[in-house]
Amino acid sequence: MIKARIRGIYSQSLTQILLQNHFDIVQPTPEVARRFGLPYRSDIPDVDIWDRSDLQGIVAIAYESVLTRLTDVLRRRLGGVITRTPRVAKSSVYKGIVLGKDDRTGQTKVDLGAISGLLPDRGLKKGQPIMVQIRAHDYGRKAPVLSSSITIPGQAAVLLPEPVIRLSTKIKDQESRRNLLSLGRKIREHTENWGVLWRTAAEKLTEEELRNEVDDLLDTAQQVFKKFNDLDEAGVLFEGTSNADIEFPLEVKDALDKTRAKIKPTLKHHHFYKSAGYASLVDLAEMIIEDRPEERSYITSKLEKVVSRDLPRVDDSVNIEHVKLDGRNIVLSRGRIIETTSKGFVIRRQFRHTNRKLKMNQDSYEGVDVVSSEGDYALTQVIPGALSLVTDYFSRDGHIKGTYVNINTGVEVYPSNGNSPGRVRYIDLEIDVVKAPITEEPRIIDQHLLKRAVQRGFITQEMADESRLKAQTIFDELAMSTETGSEAT
Repeated sequence: MIKARIRGIYSQSLTQILLQNHFDIVQPTPEVARRFGLPYRSDIPDVDIWDRSDLQGIVAIAYESVLTRLTDVLRRRLGGVITRTPRVAKSSVYKGIVLGKDDRTGQTKVDLGAISGLLPDRGLKKGQPIMVQIRAHDYGRKAPVLSSSITIPGQAAVLLPEPVIRLSTKIKDQESRRNLLSLGRKIREHTENWGVLWRTAAEKLTEEELRNEVDDLLDTAQQVFKKFNDLDEAGVLFEGTSNADIEFPLEVKDALDKTRAKIKPTLKHHHFYKSAGYASLVDLAEMIIEDRPEERSYITSKLEKVVSRDLPRVDDSVNIEHVKLDGRNIVLSRGRIIETTSKGFVIRRQFRHTNRKLKMNQDSYEGVDVVSSEGDYALTQVIPGALSLVTDYFSRDGHIKGTYVNINTGVEVYPSNGNSPGRVRYIDLEIDVVKAPITEEPRIIDQHLLKRAVQRGFITQEMADESRLKAQTIFDELAMSTETGSEAT
């Protein structure tokens, strides 16, 4: 069974899901251990899971096969999970072939087989074979960063390419540090030119277990160098662990709420509130509800009232966070709320000399912006939870120029935070519908980007099909409005 260690605001829901799918939970928090009746196990996990820094999902570290299993389970249970994994895993070792100098960065471009990476320039000749290691992932559009200094990582130890003994800074106990340094010096006598870095997990293992791990790593190192000499082309020599950035859109947070509600009293929008910074308030409210279930409605209404006070209102500035499937967070030009509606509110954004992705004629290439005239403005209709965002573009004298409908995950509205204004947040699902000029037929654009997102594994084919269906429905509605307008004239 796969051993998982989980931390953060999603830990109880994820523990429930993983236990039901034959994962072992190791090193559980006291709260999780109590809720699920789990014994404390100090085993080294196969996958480490914790919150993203923005609380919009989780980060998981494991070998690729384990991450694939984790992703499959989460998508099956929760639906629209967004997953970003690098094409090459950090710490993996490759036999590379030098391709020459990269014109953009000035670094050496190295062929790794399925992908190329960048190595600091060392005057290497084109066609020269070289052993390299992945030092930084290739999230988004960046090429992986390489190093020719090779390490061999294990669970409790790492072989270093220099004869030294080092300790993880997370090992704080002084006696443990002294014992590990002493053991490392003894082992160093038999490792030739390799040094040893003791990882945090080393503190929990016996001397025999640590010696065995170092012996295994020395065998691995020997196999890596042999494979380098035997391999005739670029390819992987050693697979490292990979990082998965797993984002939870609004719909997934709601599904996690329902999962957690089967374990203990859970407020509606529990995970949204926690990601918005109300963790302590939510914990207090749920503790009261657990003791006094008859007070649920009263406590819930008071919590909602507190949160609503912080949400953006008319005349407030607000940011729109347009999150791309590859993880880029694009903050659109800041707007101001000009009115509220029965379902949400309207944001006005003014343009001075910016480009807008409103394509004003049929011959425009997809993905190419056109210049809007100075003084143009846009009105964006924000409906919390909606799977699209509708923006109407106007000239400075108030004539409508076109409509742009963004297809996305559920829209979330977050409160202001200190000096930062409130924000509208969603994940862009690439495909969009444009009607511009306003009298022309609408167009569905950027379908190739949606296809690419499936190929990269960011979303499933099912999610892509749902997005296309949503776009087609909006296209039909806009086409109908064009026909109706023509008949009226």
